[in-house]
Amino acid sequence: LNLLSCFLFMMNNYIIEPSSAYYAEALGSSDALSGIMVGAAPWFAIASAIVYSYWTNHNYKQPILLAGILQFIGNLMYSSAYSYKSIEMCLIGRAITGLGAPRVINRRYVADATPFELRTVASASFGLATALGAALGPGMAIILDRIEFEFYIPLVGEHYFNGMTGPGYFMALNWFIFTITILLTFSEPTRSGLDELKQREDVMESPSSKRNALLENNSTSYEGTACDANILDDAVVCLKSTDTLPTTSQNDSEDDCSVSSDTEDDKLTNSGATSKISASCNPSYHCCSCMSHITKPVVICMTLIFAQRFALESIVGSTSIITKNRYGWRIKNVGTLHLVNGLIVIPVSLLSGYLSTFYEDRFMALCFLVIALGGMTILFDPTDLVNQENYSYNSDDLLSTNSVEYIIGSLISFSGIEACESFVASLISKVIPSALAQGTFNAGLLETLVGTGGRATGDVFITLMGLRSIRGLLNLLIIPGAVLIGTSVLLVLANYEILAV
Repeated sequence: LNLLSCFLFMMNNYIIEPSSAYYAEALGSSDALSGIMVGAAPWFAIASAIVYSYWTNHNYKQPILLAGILQFIGNLMYSSAYSYKSIEMCLIGRAITGLGAPRVINRRYVADATPFELRTVASASFGLATALGAALGPGMAIILDRIEFEFYIPLVGEHYFNGMTGPGYFMALNWFIFTITILLTFSEPTRSGLDELKQREDVMESPSSKRNALLENNSTSYEGTACDANILDDAVVCLKSTDTLPTTSQNDSEDDCSVSSDTEDDKLTNSGATSKISASCNPSYHCCSCMSHITKPVVICMTLIFAQRFALESIVGSTSIITKNRYGWRIKNVGTLHLVNGLIVIPVSLLSGYLSTFYEDRFMALCFLVIALGGMTILFDPTDLVNQENYSYNSDDLLSTNSVEYIIGSLISFSGIEACESFVASLISKVIPSALAQGTFNAGLLETLVGTGGRATGDVFITLMGLRSIRGLLNLLIIPGAVLIGTSVLLVLANYEILAV
């Protein structure tokens, strides 16, 4: 159900993008405002993420239910805006959809409920659900573009179902069914992943005699699984090599809040028990305390996430604007490109999960960043730097980016960035201190805020660059995105050793 929530959310994002520029025009606005239309959701998702993060300290079911309800209402308002020719109503609907974004819930569920030895595979599954949503969203947009009819709702009036409004109505129905399913079938998980992370840190901090005893205990308790004492040894090496910023001392923590706990030996013996987290006394619940626990590897991972999301949104979020004005594409053409994008990412995600059993996350993230950079290089149009006299593009110049090159570059870039995201997500879940794995301001929240912030910033950037020049929009978006991806490659290379897990 967690992966289904992720799938529906990504489908919701991508199903409206093929028609966004046309919908903005139908509502009497500029094509460039489609960036704001798409970007309204992630901006409000940033605000709701903090609330959901606090809520998931105690419960998963209730925040997921609220997210489903908000998604249902937001999608209905988005589609109903067509009947009133109101761009304001459309944006409010998108904002409500953003408030219902369950991304932070999905990420934290994976981090808290997944053992370390399955973490990369779980992240790859998360990426696969993302890819499926990204593929089926545009695919449904193509189908819905072929359906057009009017219907009357008492006390509300006449409404229209077409290629622009259909995505909203379709997703509203899906979120309604999902919410009912959650209400009837969802049960709270055991937070085994968080317990294991704490246990690994106890290994590092405990005396050598206790450490050896713990290794022996875990070797027995994890018998028959891929997790054994060698993994715990690796955790010690990893944690000792991590440069951590100064944290609050143990004495200060004990003065600030009184927490009844077991003895050290009890903690080691009962490490498999579910963590009981107290929002009222755990310092990691507070933003300032959270920042004091952020390590250099965590900062690097969050920087990579922001750069990836910004670059990806610059490509995907602008497709309807660029192809409409540059190549004369329609909704079905844009939807087909996004569909192919998503379908290619599916085998790439499966391949990523397979390769994760042989190669380290840092190496695979670096490889896919280079692949994404190569795709963005193909999208770059050097002829637009010297000649923008044509309304569409310089079709008579061999160096110009034609529609075939645009498709190839988009496919490579999209696949590379999406595949890289699963490895970076796995990497950050492994280098994160346990103090950031729990509480309101946890790793899942930080990752969601940074990723959603990158996407939201990319959407605003699309609108700003579109208002500056629709004709030169391709280069105005690709060049900054390529610079960010190139910088990410250099960042990983410069800090390759400290990203070892």
